[in-house]
Amino acid sequence: MNIQMATASSSLSQTQKKMDTIANNIANVNTAGYKSREATFQNLLTKTYRNQTGETTEPGRETPENLRVGFGSKVALTTLRNEQGSVQETGRDLDVMLEGENVYFRVQNGNAVHYTRDGSFEFRNENGTFTLVNSSGNPVLDTNGNAINFANSTSKLLISDSGEIRATDANENEEIFQLSIAKINRPQALVNAGGNEFSLDGDGELELAALDGEEYKTKQGFLEMSNVDLADETTEMISTQRLLQFQSQAIKMADEMMGLANTIKR
Repeated sequence: MNIQMATASSSLSQTQKKMDTIANNIANVNTAGYKSREATFQNLLTKTYRNQTGETTEPGRETPENLRVGFGSKVALTTLRNEQGSVQETGRDLDVMLEGENVYFRVQNGNAVHYTRDGSFEFRNENGTFTLVNSSGNPVLDTNGNAINFANSTSKLLISDSGEIRATDANENEEIFQLSIAKINRPQALVNAGGNEFSLDGDGELELAALDGEEYKTKQGFLEMSNVDLADETTEMISTQRLLQFQSQAIKMADEMMGLANTIKR
């Protein structure tokens, strides 16, 4: 009975983590560039499979070596899903959609470089200098790793399929910049950093995509929406809720059985 309660209790807490992942996906269904995550479970039996084997550590053991009783399950990892999100036309010059597998805009967040698929950019005016920033207010970087700063207010802005920015002011002065697009070779190394941005851990490999139109394309006046399938997430949420109820009932039943056993013993 103690094993039953431990198993149900362990599984209950881990199932709640899956519910939190689903809830986060649903909450971001309308967030531009959001990539959903999927929780993957692991049976704890695999964790204890090779622990403490042999006569010296388990004298008198009669069951086969390497045979253990698992205590529920745990969330092994949450997998980042990189499928392309739906397309939304906005007609806004500063909205940029990024097409391509495992490619991201590079932005400056403090002293670190972050990565995002959210192309809803804006201008930030600082003492007459106009900086291109993302929706979190972090500067968008060019291929040299510098913030994209415009000397004058732009009257016309064109962004090509390769990410080249041509800005023209009221006096027909033109400035040209190139958006920095990064291709992440191992996207599962991306870590959520808040604000719809990712950081890259020490094991990740980063490669700047060649500007040849094959690795990616940018589309001005469009946004990539989230890749969350609301119908699938809702179905998964209902299934997970049923599992939570079942595990809660298992804990209640184990508690009642322990109470009955203690009463009989007395």
